Amino acid sequence: MAARLGRGVVACAIAVATVVATVLAMPSPVAADAQPGVSPTIAAEFIWAIEVVRSAHGLPGLVPDPSVSAAAQNWSGGMALFHTLVHDSQLGAVIAAVDPAWQAAGENIGTGPTPQSIEAAFIASPEHLANMLGAYTHVGVGVFVDGSGQIWVTERFYR
Repeated sequence: MAARLGRGVVACAIAVATVVATVLAMPSPVAADAQPGVSPTIAAEFIWAIEVVRSAHGLPGLVPDPSVSAAAQNWSGGMALFHTLVHDSQLGAVIAAVDPAWQAAGENIGTGPTPQSIEAAFIASPEHLANMLGAYTHVGVGVFVDGSGQIWVTERFYR
């Protein structure tokens, strides 16, 4: 039993390292002179990265939810405006407005110079990775690029 557990841990570590390498190799449209504002292209990169991570762990994909993405977009813009990372204490109400039958929700928030650096940090964090691998069915992602080119992202998951 211990030998199988050891191989499983090694296999998991190799899978996580492979996923991190894949995410870090993602092409990015973000240039040093990126224009401030909403970025649906970068949001799509985050959704793609989430799907890569879930697929590497044998999990099904998530259904992108435009309404949840719009709310996440507003949240990212607010965080950028105040230069503060903060979780939405009203996340349940936001999800309930979209799907009154929701059962669980999670949120990842982050900021950084590139989508790859932020997503790699999420993958390296047990709590953020748990949201990405959670028993969710839907995802919404909102991205805002501030005046200095810093990316602010909100990833919201629910079922």
